[in-house]
Amino acid sequence: RREHVEAREIIRKDMEALYLGNLNTVEFNLNLPKKGKYGSEIHWISGHERFLDTEGNVRRPAYGTGDRIISLWAEFFYKGVSETKEYKVCILEEKPKIEVTKVEPLQKKAQAGETTYLPYVAVIHTTEGKTLVHRILWENGAKRCYGQTGEFEERGELDGLSVPVSCTVTVEKELRKEKKGTEPLIEYFDHGEASLEEGSRFYTAQKEMQEFLLQTDDDQMLYNFREACGLDRKGAEPMTGWDAPECNLKGHTTGHYLSGLALCYKAGKDGRIREKACYMIRELGKCQDAFACMPGIGEGFLSGYTEEQFDKLEKYTPYPDIWAPYYTLHKILAGLLDCYEFAGIDQAFEVAQKLGMWVYRRLSVLPVEQRMKMWGMYIAGEYGGMNDVLARLYRMSGKKEFLETACYFDNEKLFLPLEQQVDALENLHANQHIPQIIGAMEIFRGTGEKMYYDIASYFWEAVTKAHVYTIGGTGENEMFHGPGRIGSLLTKHTAESCASYNMLKLTKELYRFENQKERMDYYERTMTNHILGGREHGTTGETVYFTPLAPGFHKEFEHENSCCHGTGLESHFKYADMVYAHEGQKLYVNLFLKSRLEWKDAGITIRQMTEMEHPETVVLEVESREEFPMAVRIPGWSGEERGLWIDGKKQDTMSVESGYLCMTVPEGVHEIRCLFPCGFYLESTPDRPELHSLLYGPYVLAALSKEERFLKLDIDPGKAEQEAEKDGLTFCYRGLVWKPLFEIDREPFQVYWEKV
Repeated sequence: RREHVEAREIIRKDMEALYLGNLNTVEFNLNLPKKGKYGSEIHWISGHERFLDTEGNVRRPAYGTGDRIISLWAEFFYKGVSETKEYKVCILEEKPKIEVTKVEPLQKKAQAGETTYLPYVAVIHTTEGKTLVHRILWENGAKRCYGQTGEFEERGELDGLSVPVSCTVTVEKELRKEKKGTEPLIEYFDHGEASLEEGSRFYTAQKEMQEFLLQTDDDQMLYNFREACGLDRKGAEPMTGWDAPECNLKGHTTGHYLSGLALCYKAGKDGRIREKACYMIRELGKCQDAFACMPGIGEGFLSGYTEEQFDKLEKYTPYPDIWAPYYTLHKILAGLLDCYEFAGIDQAFEVAQKLGMWVYRRLSVLPVEQRMKMWGMYIAGEYGGMNDVLARLYRMSGKKEFLETACYFDNEKLFLPLEQQVDALENLHANQHIPQIIGAMEIFRGTGEKMYYDIASYFWEAVTKAHVYTIGGTGENEMFHGPGRIGSLLTKHTAESCASYNMLKLTKELYRFENQKERMDYYERTMTNHILGGREHGTTGETVYFTPLAPGFHKEFEHENSCCHGTGLESHFKYADMVYAHEGQKLYVNLFLKSRLEWKDAGITIRQMTEMEHPETVVLEVESREEFPMAVRIPGWSGEERGLWIDGKKQDTMSVESGYLCMTVPEGVHEIRCLFPCGFYLESTPDRPELHSLLYGPYVLAALSKEERFLKLDIDPGKAEQEAEKDGLTFCYRGLVWKPLFEIDREPFQVYWEKV
């Protein structure tokens, strides 16, 4: 119609007239008008509000993290007609404004006659009290080869700061790396021996996610793979969100979906789920074969696109022209290995090995400097847990090429400070780096090199002691900040779900070698309050991206194929994995969920009947063909007046070892009942001690409130025990309704409040 033609002409003229300035080197705020010169209404959408919001406010990336290219969309509206225009905005990283007070000493060992590289970074301390990682420029470059043994002093300076740096290199005739035993202390029941029983929120979450997987269209999950290799898409609809055909991360959700199917089958042995997994693997195998017939594609390649993104990464093409190709590859490889390990699909292992060899051939010919630069690139170089999945592939196959390739992903920017036992996590993307630490643990299992174990252990300590919110989640706006900065960073963008998913994986690997009860305290806190608390109620399959801890906000479920949607497809099938463990014949009960254990080798069956509404009473029905030692974790939230009953008889003496209540269970059938006093208690934030959260046993309680300022409350835990009205896990106190986060779906809430 004529009016539409006229309206489009007005919009066209406004688009042409709108000038935002030089968007290639943005350092200051942009002027984003709400109205065009000829009358159009303009709405703005930012691709990354952390750096550029819809008001035009610019927040430059910290120095050393790289420039950011942000997509900015202008939606023009005029008389019922609309058009959208995309602008690419390059926001420059901040110039260094760093005054260095100290550089951590650098030392390196090298082998005579072998090529080695000086450290890429140094840990620095600044006048502002920050501990950061900074690039080094060495005299004559970083590459060295020493012809004789001895000590050598190398000199350089901090990039852009003109601060001198030195490194003492000790050259030995034969370089020997310190080793540590790789035989696990603890074994898990994580292959279906332990299962949830009906009657808990955990069981409900598992069943509802299973229903979501059963409803998922497998052919849609295969759409991008078939499209990329030229196979028939079988009438499927394209993927959406981060997997849409025009998106450069396409394929990552399919990898998570494979893992979700495998873990779901392991958790419940539903044959329908395994059939879906078998279909996915067969069809991906066909895609891999089809890729092999395409010109320019290496043998074994498999992804939701061709090799173009990998080619561009090796030329240092920035995001968003490419988007983390190795991150996507990690999800695919992890899904393949999960289908092999947990669903017994042999073809998945074959496909994974071919793909792993493709990675080996691709990376083994690249110089070390090139790989280091690639992994240091913002988003484009993010590689998820490629080191983890390749070392795991080595453990399963015995092929040394996979272990060698895993080490190609060593990230000195992350690893070096951890080797020095220094917390320099500030300004690092949380979920980008946690999987790399999981990979370090897997490389340790393959090599026995103590360094990898030590950096993983120190990282866990650093994060859990100084970087986590009360729910166990970490990171604000996806980033680590300075140690202890919790109360000053309570926003709507706190605690990315993926970060907790990966911190739990890391915790599981560390506990395997240490049997430290504190690991399980953290595991319980995070699994219960963040993972279970981040799921949308019902069978939508959606997980919250951030858990907002600013006052008065609510969970937002975006219903798109984001990273947190992907990890959410897996998380709810892992609840039973860590309930029980064993050290030889000694059984550990670590989590208190309605569950069943069939430990066939030991002739032991356990049925746990602990009610979520009464976490203080742990009830175990045990049947055993002979007596055995058992240890029940004494939770960090419990009081001192604990008790133990065997077959209804109170035990006057109790053995406590390393935070566990220990006992010998007689042969036959017996009831074990443990009492761990449970009540209210408070936790404050380290940087703002007036801000508190209220907990009841393992549960973080949130007050239902729309108030966007911190509530001012006078709460005494002892008085709350007497005064609060309790209905299940809902409490009425101080005129407010308090619930655990997993009971809350879309209501606004406050986890933190101000104590008066």
